Amino acid sequence: MSHRFERYHPLVSFLYYTGALSLFILMLHPIFLVAALFMVLLINFRHDRYRGMKRWWIFLFSTFLLMLFLNPLFNERGRHLLFEIHHHRVTLEAISFGGMNALSIICVIAIFISYNIVMTPNKLLYLFSKFLPQFAILLMLTLRFIPLMRRRLEEISTIQRSKGVLLTTGTWKYRVKTGMLYIQTLLTFSLEEAIQTADSMEARGYGTRSRSSYEYFTFRKKDFFVLLFLIILYAVIILGRIRGYGYLTVYPIMESWGLSPLDFQTLIFYLLFLSFPIWIEAGGKFQWRLSN
Repeated sequence: MSHRFERYHPLVSFLYYTGALSLFILMLHPIFLVAALFMVLLINFRHDRYRGMKRWWIFLFSTFLLMLFLNPLFNERGRHLLFEIHHHRVTLEAISFGGMNALSIICVIAIFISYNIVMTPNKLLYLFSKFLPQFAILLMLTLRFIPLMRRRLEEISTIQRSKGVLLTTGTWKYRVKTGMLYIQTLLTFSLEEAIQTADSMEARGYGTRSRSSYEYFTFRKKDFFVLLFLIILYAVIILGRIRGYGYLTVYPIMESWGLSPLDFQTLIFYLLFLSFPIWIEAGGKFQWRLSN
């Protein structure tokens, strides 16, 4: 089902997702990151009721735990000692820094799931194919690489199970050998399809001249005002980040988690930017109810 946010010009959607991605990396503060995760989950729920995220729950959870525990494992810096394990210091600073990085990575993955729903290949090619055709196709292939490889691996696994080749039975040596067979088949399948795609694109003259687009997107007046609004919001947030707001200094001495008035103002602009797809949908519903 098409949503109101998807009907905006591709430039608006692309600016929103690139801005959100950069903010997840720059605004390293626990309160900002928790609020960002909540917003991203709401956006994914609104788009497809978490159908796209269901396949990533285990990966997201394991990534969070891995990053949360890896930093205290290799980093003993910090003044607030929690406990010691075999003379290895585990500090509050190390756990906090690991947790913030884990939340940042999870937000990035979750926003990419939403990106794959809204930014179709046609939109991406429409934006970049005329002046950066090689970059456009490379970016499109990169963003769809992991979901595509996952689907192919599921297909290969289904075929192998029908032949009686399973990863869940047998000795560890047999399982490793079977797993390597899966990977070999996956790589061969992917390389053969990549060669076919490249030959097809070369035969059609991709990148040799100005390319027309099958789907034409009109840049309307409301797209201009929305784009300007997002740019202003992003500029205000970046200005606040340059001045030190929305960022928690952990080393050498961890700052207080509390928000100053200017931190709170930056958080409001931050949430306004991230929640753009949500209140666009809410505004559309309100407008529809008024018209009826």
